Amino acid sequence: MDSYVFEDVLAGSTVSCSYPGLEAVRTAPAGEKPAGKSLFFPGCSFLNYAMPLVQSVYDLLRNAGEVDGISVLCCGKILEYEGDGGVARAAFEQQFREHIAETDVQRIVAACPNCVSALRKLLAVDEATAGIEVVPLPKLLVEMGYTIDPSTAAAMVHADPRIDESEPVVFCPKDSCPDRKTGEFADALRAIMPADILVEPKFARKRSYCCGSRPRAAGHYDLGDKMARRHGDHAREVGANAIVTACISCTFSLVGSGCSVPVFHYLELLFNWNIPWYLADGYMKLRFLFDDADTDRDVRGYKGIS
Repeated sequence: MDSYVFEDVLAGSTVSCSYPGLEAVRTAPAGEKPAGKSLFFPGCSFLNYAMPLVQSVYDLLRNAGEVDGISVLCCGKILEYEGDGGVARAAFEQQFREHIAETDVQRIVAACPNCVSALRKLLAVDEATAGIEVVPLPKLLVEMGYTIDPSTAAAMVHADPRIDESEPVVFCPKDSCPDRKTGEFADALRAIMPADILVEPKFARKRSYCCGSRPRAAGHYDLGDKMARRHGDHAREVGANAIVTACISCTFSLVGSGCSVPVFHYLELLFNWNIPWYLADGYMKLRFLFDDADTDRDVRGYKGIS
C-alpha cells in the first residue's frame, strides 16, 4: 500500500492518503500554511479512482512551473445528490469563496469537466473571486505540447482480450455533459489523441448524452447501465473498437456498465497506466470539505479522516 501526501492550499492542511484502501488523515501544517498562485485541482473522482495518476500529473505540472500548489477539495457539485443537498452545496461554495479569497491563488487547473463548470460558477458570483481563472487540464497539456503516442494507445487496447491483436485500433471520443457549452475538453481530447486512430461518434459534443452517472446517482442503476452501454454500441456503429474520455466519472460509468468496447481516460493513454477499476468503490470514499462543514447532515462525505 502506497502513501500520498498533499499540502492543500485552500484548506490550509496536510492530507495523507493511502492507495489502495483510501484511508486518510488530515492535519494542520506544522509551520506556515501551504501557499500557491496556480493550483492543480484533481477533483473527487480522479482522487478516488486514480490517486497515483493524480500524483504523476501534479508532479508534471509542478516541475514544468505550471502550478505551485494543489487542493484536493470537492467542488461541491456532488453534494446536491444528498439530503438537503442544495443547502449543503450553497454553504460549501460560500466557504470555498471565503477560503480562496484569503489566498494568492490566481489560477486553478482542473482535471474534471464537472469541476471546471462548478468552480467557474461559484467563483463568478463574488467580485473577490470572479477574476480567478479556471483552466481545463487537457487544454493546458495540449498547450504544453503533449500528445498521446499511437503505439502506446494501440498496445493498451490490444491488451484487452476482446480485441484481436491483428485488429486496427480506432478510438471514439465520449464527450462529457458539462462540457457541451464550451467544448474545451472535447477540443483538447481530439488535439491530444492521434488523429489517424480517432473517429467521430454520432452523438458528440453538444449532442453527447449522459454516461449513466446521473441516473445512477439518483438510485436508478439499471437505467444508468443501459445508457452507458449505448455508448459502446454507438462506437461500434462508427467503426471504433475503443472509447476515450476526458472525464474520470464517464470512464468509471462506462467500464462498470459492461460496455462492449474497452474504455480509457486519456490520461491512462498519456501516462501508459491502466486505472485498476476493480479496486474502485461505487461510493467515493474520499471527499474533502472544510473542517467547519455541518457534519450533522453527513455532508463531509468522507471516511478515515481525523
